[in-house]
Amino acid sequence: MKQSLSETHPHFHRVYFVVVFLLICLNLRMSFSAADPLLGMLEHDLHLNLKDSGIFAVLPVMVLGVASPLGARLVDYARPRMLILYSMCLALAGILWRSYGGMAGLYGGMVLIGLGLGVTGSVILGVVKQVFPHRVAWMMSGYTACVCMGTAVGSASSEPVALWLGGWRSGLAFWGISLAVVTLLWLFLAKSRSDGSSAYHTLKAPVTPLLKNKTAWMVSLFYLFRVASAYLLTIWMSSLMRRRGMDAVDSGFVMAFATVCQIPAALFSVWLIRISGGKSQLMFWAIPLSVISCWGLLFGPLHWWPLFACVFGLGIGAVFSIGMSLIVERAADEASTVALSGMSQGIGFICGGLLAWLGSLCVDRQHGDLLIAGLYTVYSMAGLYFGIKAARPGLVSVNAVSPQTGKTATQNE
Repeated sequence: MKQSLSETHPHFHRVYFVVVFLLICLNLRMSFSAADPLLGMLEHDLHLNLKDSGIFAVLPVMVLGVASPLGARLVDYARPRMLILYSMCLALAGILWRSYGGMAGLYGGMVLIGLGLGVTGSVILGVVKQVFPHRVAWMMSGYTACVCMGTAVGSASSEPVALWLGGWRSGLAFWGISLAVVTLLWLFLAKSRSDGSSAYHTLKAPVTPLLKNKTAWMVSLFYLFRVASAYLLTIWMSSLMRRRGMDAVDSGFVMAFATVCQIPAALFSVWLIRISGGKSQLMFWAIPLSVISCWGLLFGPLHWWPLFACVFGLGIGAVFSIGMSLIVERAADEASTVALSGMSQGIGFICGGLLAWLGSLCVDRQHGDLLIAGLYTVYSMAGLYFGIKAARPGLVSVNAVSPQTGKTATQNE
């Protein structure tokens, strides 16, 4: 029987996998971030009020939180790689509905995008665990760097693209092109059988056993407070910087610049971990520095904002990469990775998004900037505590017995 190109050239298959994986990561947040700069156009054309705009801003985070554990359930019924393919097609349909479906499409399309990309981002970690079990840190560095890059590209290019194409509808639909291309590229990998049986078999990845596992909870709580602290500033920093005297363009550029600065820290996080002496040591430096830079942005000399934003971005980028690495490294196998990803991202996005939204109760009060900085400090320090706990040795398994540890999935590690 004639062999496929991936079977006769396994090196080509692995390189191809890395390239397509990074392109998928680039698209995981890009279509979301592209919508935020167009909110003014949406409010004008669809007559959105402040409450509608707030729901539109927080909806992606909530949907991602629902989609992540859903991915762990769906791998019982569909092959992981095919599930990723179906999920990206669902997200593509959501992009089109959001662009041309009026008010219903605006919210319904966002839900479909969140479900599709949330399941993709959760399940693909298990595939990475299976294909590159000994290169997890590097792969997750690339994952984080590309997610940050996609977020920055979407935010920075969305409004110019919409103006160039003649309106927000075409501007939002434009971001479906890159997702459609990467979906076609993934089709080759979805049908490949060259690197393991899981390429064409379903998995059993129940999240329930992990609810009794201490290591799984440490990873999940670390993810929760990481999301809460990051989204708290992402949502409110622009408004707070305008209060400090910045104009609308410059205040929006602060978080965009910080997001760009996350990329090198995420990309080289493996080296940073080695230089600092381990994940715990890197978190011990990176998280307090991000707290100091937050206070500097809100209360320091205004002309120093590029320095504070850069330090903030570098710290967050390194911590984000560690968080993604811990999900894959603490899992004993592919199924456990999908389950742990579903649990940590589900808890992290839903609860972390709600904690970040507490900023809405503080930002309009007297000394709202002080309250936001205080919340950020509390969330960050909680993240540091749980992050150090999660970085301790121990594996999580959804199987009866973990082959690496000899412990059951319900035992604390």
